[in-house]
Amino acid sequence: MARYAHVPLPAFGLGENPAETTVEEYQQRIAQARELMKSKGLDTLVVYGDREYFGDLYHLIGIDPRFEEGLLVLTADDSTIILGNENLGRPNREIGHKVVLWQELSPGGQRRDAASTLESLLRGAGVTAGSVVGVNGQKRLSPAFFESAAEQFSAPAYLVDALRTLVGNGELRDAKDLFTHPDFGLRSVATVHDISRFEFGSSVLSLSVLRAMEGITPGVNADELSDGYFSRGVSETVHRMLNFGYRVGLGSPRPLPARLGDKFQLAQGIQGGLTARVGVIAGGESDLKPEQAELFNALTLNYFDVLSAWHETVRVGADTADVFDVVDGIRDDSVWQFALNPGHQLHYEEWSNSNFWKDDHQILRSGSMLQCDVIPVTARADVEVGIEDGLVLADAALRDEIANLYPELWGRIQARRSFLADSIGVQLDESLLPLSNTPLWHTPYVLDGARNLTR
Repeated sequence: MARYAHVPLPAFGLGENPAETTVEEYQQRIAQARELMKSKGLDTLVVYGDREYFGDLYHLIGIDPRFEEGLLVLTADDSTIILGNENLGRPNREIGHKVVLWQELSPGGQRRDAASTLESLLRGAGVTAGSVVGVNGQKRLSPAFFESAAEQFSAPAYLVDALRTLVGNGELRDAKDLFTHPDFGLRSVATVHDISRFEFGSSVLSLSVLRAMEGITPGVNADELSDGYFSRGVSETVHRMLNFGYRVGLGSPRPLPARLGDKFQLAQGIQGGLTARVGVIAGGESDLKPEQAELFNALTLNYFDVLSAWHETVRVGADTADVFDVVDGIRDDSVWQFALNPGHQLHYEEWSNSNFWKDDHQILRSGSMLQCDVIPVTARADVEVGIEDGLVLADAALRDEIANLYPELWGRIQARRSFLADSIGVQLDESLLPLSNTPLWHTPYVLDGARNLTR
């Protein structure tokens, strides 16, 4: 059972910023995409990307469009990148793509002095009449939420309309599963080199958020404290969050001071995951209202039991529906509800997909990047707790690969696992590898750094 105790946090260390993705890795990803296209009966794959939904485009060509959107058209033997003014010079030409300009991808009001139609560019990239084209947009849409029986796409209407015009009596198919389906998606598992990059990002995140949390004192302003976040040059995937008071959701930091008894929320995301902590600005129960303190303790301790069970249940080969049943059976229904799925997949972005829900049976695979992201909902706006960090699943072969190619990284992972077992009381399956430097470590009463959650 969860309890409060002093649990000193070791210094697990921080590795060197790993090497960037190589041309050979990108070419291998393109080859894998072509094989998957063929197996799914697609003649052409069109991948859309923007600042929020950049992961699929970034995975294949290393571009996450800033200020603009981007398109990749992939056929069996050719690939074309369509970009706006500001991103036109960014692609790595060594990968072997054709790069063309379509200025309508540029911000509104920017120069439009090289007119060309999207249809002509798509046609030149290989989209032909009668062909089967996979359209990869922002996410897969559920048919139950539409009255029309026609397949729906989350890519922009201008792109879908142009493709429909070109293929004529051909077919458009949603292609999001090619990237994020848990069974076969290109980004549903990570390679050993991906893991080295994600571990660096996760380590940086956890130390950045820890420093901010240690700086919380009554009177400090949220916006000023958030200036201390750091990313070590890794691209940020969400805006920085650091908030006090009732409104601690997804907003950016505001110039509001920390007050005794308020909630606090810290969250930062870079490529490799997201680290978050939520609790109260207090040193103990006496700093809270009696009813607030009672509910906060009931929530926090039961919440930690749920997170501990999640960590001890997740493993290679586990069924996500079984994981849900385990943690939902431990959750105190009289105290809190799940706001979202209890856990999800991550990759370059913080949330790529999730199957952690009742009766949603998916078998967890080796290489799956996971986020233990359990957000509670209670009856009081001033009571909330949260712990979020990234992990990865690895079978024996992948573990050997990590240990052989990245021995220092493997040493940090093993030290974190030992800390969880010996100091927190959580026994991980050998296939679950923690990537954060604050694994399951939290001071929910943030003014008492020696009052940590443990079992």
